[in-house]
Amino acid sequence: MVLRIYNTLTRRKEDFVPLHGNRVSMFVCGITPQDSAHVGHAKTYVAFDVVARYLRHKGYAVFYLQNVTDMEDRIIEKMEKTGRDWKDIVSQYWAEFQEGMAALRCDSVNLYARATDYIPEIVAQIRGLLAKGYAYVAPDGSVYYDTTKYTDWGKLSGQKIEKLLPGARVTPDPNKRTPADFALWKAQKPGEPAWDSPWGKGRPGWHIEDTAISIHHFGPQYDLHGSAVEHVFPHHEAEIAQAEAFTGVTPFVKVWMHTGMLMVGGEEMHKSLGNFWALKDALKVAAPEELRFFLLNAHYRSPIDYTASGLDEARAAYRRLRDGVESLRAAARAGKESGPGDAGLRKATDDANRDFFAAMDDDMNTREAIAGMFALVAAANRALDAGVGRGAAEHALVALGTFDEILAFLPRGGGETGRLLTGLLDFIVQLREDARKRKDFAVSDAIRTNLSAIGVVLEDTKDGVRWKRR
Repeated sequence: MVLRIYNTLTRRKEDFVPLHGNRVSMFVCGITPQDSAHVGHAKTYVAFDVVARYLRHKGYAVFYLQNVTDMEDRIIEKMEKTGRDWKDIVSQYWAEFQEGMAALRCDSVNLYARATDYIPEIVAQIRGLLAKGYAYVAPDGSVYYDTTKYTDWGKLSGQKIEKLLPGARVTPDPNKRTPADFALWKAQKPGEPAWDSPWGKGRPGWHIEDTAISIHHFGPQYDLHGSAVEHVFPHHEAEIAQAEAFTGVTPFVKVWMHTGMLMVGGEEMHKSLGNFWALKDALKVAAPEELRFFLLNAHYRSPIDYTASGLDEARAAYRRLRDGVESLRAAARAGKESGPGDAGLRKATDDANRDFFAAMDDDMNTREAIAGMFALVAAANRALDAGVGRGAAEHALVALGTFDEILAFLPRGGGETGRLLTGLLDFIVQLREDARKRKDFAVSDAIRTNLSAIGVVLEDTKDGVRWKRR
């Protein structure tokens, strides 16, 4: 099937056709490392990790670029409150973010680009906007984008520039010609970090960092820009206005993808509301693969309500999948050539392959793709109860392994450590069976009890005893 993606710019699903043959240039807005990454960040970055994985599975050569906003107002505020150097603040929270992404198996990014490494590109883009009349230098040395000169504002969000007036999100600034104008370069204030520019020492505005980085790497137009839905206005509108005014090329980005918001108890997550969940804290109450499953068991454009009960339901559902996979692995190791359940399992595997990829081709619908995985595991459990051979079990495991190359939340069966643990558990289970045959029930019961204590339970089936994690 042809991959179709919902494009925020056109407000419809479209066939995905890259600009340059097989190559895909993909940019996703990154974090500002001034505080702990939260579960909302994880929702977005897990979603786009899957996007990159799926595009690569379909044979595209993907270059996934993510910026790091390592200089921004909130970092300066943290400096002023704590007395710490900005580089120390960034280093701490960037390391924490990386640990969280590694735990969640988000490993698809090719390059993390720090904004402060692109000051020459940022200055060059601002100079170009000034030369073309889309920007002006204020008396204090700051540079602003002149929103009255760009006539295509609102094509992404449907909102007009007049909405960007002073208030909750915009600070009144006497240096601006128009209240909606936004900073491209901010003149240095006492004690602030600063870089040299033709307009004096200062630092870049938030919006210009992203366009300078992406244009440097991808040129004036590229394939896919992703982020959370709250960035559509004004951040992404500002990116479009800057880039298209600077390069003269439209559209700046061919496909815009946006993830739905993370809610907590039906409200947006904010520290001020006391419902803020840092990613590091969420990973203390849920295993990384359970949290990743929870975030993917919904369409990426849908909001997710992060609650204890919802997480518990996801954990229970995930464990059904996990146990089914591990039971299939046990059947594949058992060595039986065939069984009565083989035909049903092979058909269910073929059906799951069809349904999984149909769902993913329909705007990366991970929820429906996961439903296909559940259907396969349910069929596998029925086949295992009837008796299944090694070949049919391996056929199903290959499919599940392919699915997991994309979704990346199933227990890993490969690797030396995984093979050693699996082999050790198989050996212990066999020792228990030998003890039962000798009628040494004290030993067999002690083995079962000790396995249960570490979360491994034993099930008696017509084909013998299988173990699974609780």
